[in-house]
Amino acid sequence: MSDMRDRMNYYWRLAGTGLAFSGFGIGGLLMTVIVFPIIAAVTPNDAQRVRRVRKVIYYSFRFFVSMLRIGGIINSRFHETERLKNCHGGLIIANHPSLLDTVFLMSRMPDVQCIIKKELWENKFLGGVMRAAGYIRNDGDAETMLEQCRVTLAQGQNILVFPEGTRTVPGQAIKFQRGFANIATHFDAPIQLVTIKCEPSTLTKGSPWYAIPSRQARFDISFDELLDMNGYLRHEPRSLKVRKLTRQLEQYYVGKLCNE
Repeated sequence: MSDMRDRMNYYWRLAGTGLAFSGFGIGGLLMTVIVFPIIAAVTPNDAQRVRRVRKVIYYSFRFFVSMLRIGGIINSRFHETERLKNCHGGLIIANHPSLLDTVFLMSRMPDVQCIIKKELWENKFLGGVMRAAGYIRNDGDAETMLEQCRVTLAQGQNILVFPEGTRTVPGQAIKFQRGFANIATHFDAPIQLVTIKCEPSTLTKGSPWYAIPSRQARFDISFDELLDMNGYLRHEPRSLKVRKLTRQLEQYYVGKLCNE
């Protein structure tokens, strides 16, 4: 009887995962075609329009996360989210074990800026969402991206960054790129650390959507320390600051994920 319940639960979660992915893509397309043009028509001010678009994304992601939890597809728990209130004009950085990490984090941040990969910017289902929200496109033009980050941080907005640049490859050590450290040291931007744990792992890099674990995956998202970057290695050249900060936080996450 127990084996039958486990099999039924597995197939329920498999069907639910497929429906969730389909709904996610279709929802993005419908927002691009219907919702965002309406917002644009009634909101002539560019900054206000972007805020309204991001608020729609925020509520959509909260609903999506709630449906995953209520449907028993994937569970999620958030810890110390109130720490976000102390971060203004800073970087929100997190490890990146799963495809859903962005959704979980943005379901707790109603007006956050994101740095988006070129592939996602051009995605036929979600590209319109990225453009309407005014996210920063990462296509290799470092100077343009830095200027966009400067404007964002000066306005008091936070920027969500995954320092790995892509999802963690299962079985391989975490490896951070230096982009986040370059931004933080260039603008003395505070860094809010976020740790994402997923047990058992699911939707990892190179894994198809249907390769779900035998039992329900649970995400624990913890908002940890807020790092003040003012005066960080004040008398050292910035290139050294970037390398050292990258190495320090890389080691921080390796220790955090191995010891908990």
